[in-house]
Amino acid sequence: MHDEPGRHAGVDGLRALAMTMVIAQHCGLLPFGWTGVWLFYVISGFVIGRSLEREPHAPTWTEGRAQLLRFWRRRAARIVPAYGLYLTFNVVLLVALGRHEPLASLPWLLSFTHNWWMIFEPGSAAAWPPFGHLWTLSVEQQFYLLFPLLALTLGPSLRARVSLALVVLSPLARWAWSQWLATQGLSEGQQAFGVYAASHVQFDAFLLGTLLAHAEQQGGLKGAAGRLLAQGLTRWALAAGLAYIAVYALVNMQARQDTGIDVWRNLLSGVLLGQGRELWVYSAVALAATALLAQTLIARPALAWLSAPYWAAVGRASYSGYLFHLLLLWTAGEAMGLRVRELPLGERLAAFATVWLATAVLAWWSHRHVELPAQRWLAGPRALPPPSLQPNQG
Repeated sequence: MHDEPGRHAGVDGLRALAMTMVIAQHCGLLPFGWTGVWLFYVISGFVIGRSLEREPHAPTWTEGRAQLLRFWRRRAARIVPAYGLYLTFNVVLLVALGRHEPLASLPWLLSFTHNWWMIFEPGSAAAWPPFGHLWTLSVEQQFYLLFPLLALTLGPSLRARVSLALVVLSPLARWAWSQWLATQGLSEGQQAFGVYAASHVQFDAFLLGTLLAHAEQQGGLKGAAGRLLAQGLTRWALAAGLAYIAVYALVNMQARQDTGIDVWRNLLSGVLLGQGRELWVYSAVALAATALLAQTLIARPALAWLSAPYWAAVGRASYSGYLFHLLLLWTAGEAMGLRVRELPLGERLAAFATVWLATAVLAWWSHRHVELPAQRWLAGPRALPPPSLQPNQG
C-alpha cells in the first residue's frame, strides 16, 4: 500500500515494528528484540541503495564528488538534528545531576565512532545507560560514509556482484575479526560484543538491503517476478534460521551439557557467544529481515496491518523514537527505584506500554518540529526524498 508517490506505508510499519522490538528487549520482555536493529539496518540499506540506483553514473571525478557531497549532505540533514537534540537533552541532564564522567564519551558520540569506544573500553556504556544504544548510529553512519564510494565508482551490475560477494563472505570476516580481538586480550564475552558492534563485519545487513533495491530497479519486485523473489528469500531465510537453531541447540546439549529450557538459551537472545554462533546468527537474522522487507514491498496480504495509518505514522517518526526511548526508560526506572527489566512481569508490561506511548508521542513531536524543519533548512526541500523512505536507525 502506497499512501503517496514514493512512500510505502508498509516500510514505515516495519520501522515501527523494529522500534517496538527494541523497546520490548530493553524492558526485559523480548530476548531477541535486538534483531529489530538488524531490520533497521536492512531497511536503511534498501533506501540508500534505492537512492543511489537512481543516480546516473558520474563520468568525471568532479561530477562524482558533487554526487557524494550531495548524498552526505542529505544524510547529515536527516540524522544530525534529532541526534543533536538527544545529546543536548542528555548533557543538560548530566550536568544538572552533577555526573560528569559520562561526558567523556561525547567525542566518540559526536564523531559517530561510539561503537569502537564501547568495544575497546568495556563497561563504558554502563556509565550512562541512555547512551548505550547509540553505537548503532555509528555503524549506520560509517556505512553511509563508505558505501556511496562503492556505489558511485562501480556500475550497478558490478556493484551488485561485489555486494553479494561481501554478504557471502561476511561470516568469514566475522571469524577473522573475532580472532584478531582474541589477540588483543579481550575476554570471550568482549570478543562477542566486538563482533556484534563492529561496523565492518555487520555491513552485510545493509548490503542485503541494497541488493533488494537493485532487484527493484531491475523490475524484480513487480508481479510474478516479485512474488518469486520474495518466496525465494523467505525459503532461504527459514532454512538458514532453522539450520542455525538446530545446530546450536545440538551444540548446547552436546558441548555444554545443557538440558530443558537451557538448550534454547543463547540462540537468539542478547550478545551471542560460544562455539562460533556469533559468526552465523547475524547472517540468518539479516536474511530474515530482507525476506520480511521483500514480502512487505510486494504487498503480501498477511502483512497489510503494517500499513495501518497510525502504525505507519509511528514508523515515520521511529528514528526519533529509537533515540529517545532509552532515556525515557531510564527515567521510568529512576522513578520506580529499580531498572525496568528487574521488575515483576506485570510491572514490566505496564512500564513497556507507558514508555512505548511516551516514546511515540515524543518521537512525533521531534519528527514534526525538529527533523523535518531542520532537513528543509539544511538540505532544501528538493534534496529530500519522501519522508517515509528516509533511513531510520535501529
